[in-house]
Amino acid sequence: MIQLQEHERLILNGSPVEYDEIYNNLKLIQWDKPMDNSPLGYYASFKIGAEWIGNKETLVVTAKRGMNDIDFLGMFMTCFTSDLALDSFTEIYKIDLDKPQIEAPALNSIVSPLIVIHFISVVNRIKSLKRGYIHYQENLKKVKGHIKLLKNERLNIATKRYDRIYCEFDEYSTDIPENRLLKKAIFFSQALISYMSYNHPSYLKLKLLIAKALKKFANVSDYVDMKSVSQIHSHKLFNEYSEAIRLAKTILKYFDYSINKTSISNNKITPFVLDMSLLYEHYVYGLLYEAYHNKITYQFKGKTGYPDFLYKSKDFKAILDTKYIPKYEKGSLDMYVVRQLSGYSRDLPILKHLGYEELKENSSTPSVPCVIIYPEEGSCRYNPFKNRPLSELCTRRLQKLSMFYKLNIPVPTL
Repeated sequence: MIQLQEHERLILNGSPVEYDEIYNNLKLIQWDKPMDNSPLGYYASFKIGAEWIGNKETLVVTAKRGMNDIDFLGMFMTCFTSDLALDSFTEIYKIDLDKPQIEAPALNSIVSPLIVIHFISVVNRIKSLKRGYIHYQENLKKVKGHIKLLKNERLNIATKRYDRIYCEFDEYSTDIPENRLLKKAIFFSQALISYMSYNHPSYLKLKLLIAKALKKFANVSDYVDMKSVSQIHSHKLFNEYSEAIRLAKTILKYFDYSINKTSISNNKITPFVLDMSLLYEHYVYGLLYEAYHNKITYQFKGKTGYPDFLYKSKDFKAILDTKYIPKYEKGSLDMYVVRQLSGYSRDLPILKHLGYEELKENSSTPSVPCVIIYPEEGSCRYNPFKNRPLSELCTRRLQKLSMFYKLNIPVPTL
């Protein structure tokens, strides 16, 4: 097994690995020159996870700060403060369920909670359960639908059970295969969190979310024919259902369709890739939305690109962008970052969204604060935006740059 940390260069047997096509299709490393004074080579980037190199060798990349410190569960929970984040959350991680598991003790507590929280958040987004016609054949006390004559004669007439009639009928119900599949996956999720620490700050909240999800399925049967899971599909018009069913199938396949395999104590994990840069972006969005709600716009489409966040209130407007680059705490901003935000601050669609309605192409450009949000090495776990105006937090103005600010939001740790 080859093990790296974020941004670390791939070195084998004491020497940097030269260009080789076997490494080109990997998602965790890339042929790069991360800094001006860095030599070309294969480097881990902002992604962590585990993947196979061919059929015999494996690559594991962990966070630079150490996997045991980051509170991934807390980050995932914060990401879903707003339902809007669900629409793009699938881009954050990829799981390869078709490949063999990889020995990676440092990563074994990440993938399972990630899938579960994503799934439960999508299920709780469903406003009402889908219904459909279910075909039944039952021995009843009164006629329903039509009588199955041959079966009724064999089961009831021949045995002198004249109080029973064997009937065949259709019923419009929520007890359809799609809902049974979702309920089964919720039970798997419930079993998984039972292995988590009761003292974890997010444990109780996640338990309540699962209970809320199960309550929706009170009238749905617990039984699912596992052989028919692959045949269960959802209509394109039901977006939440399509995503929920996809995640439910992932959960069942991830645990090999056995609820007894939901323990996360095993050191082996399914190959996966988690983009820490995108995770941090969604985490910050969760904090911002929790504090400012509709004052925050996520990924607004401008002429020059998509700034991470736009903040608009009566007294303050700002353009905010996350950069998963801890070096910004002590170092200066990269020039491409300055140019990127400068472009946003002169983008007419963005400025009009912020409330500068009368702007024309030849009019003077207003001075809009540009805020770079980056992670800090620390153990902060609270929301620094909560109960505080954003303008109060924009105090670290960058020298020789007009209206540019730095704001550090720590990655939560245990």
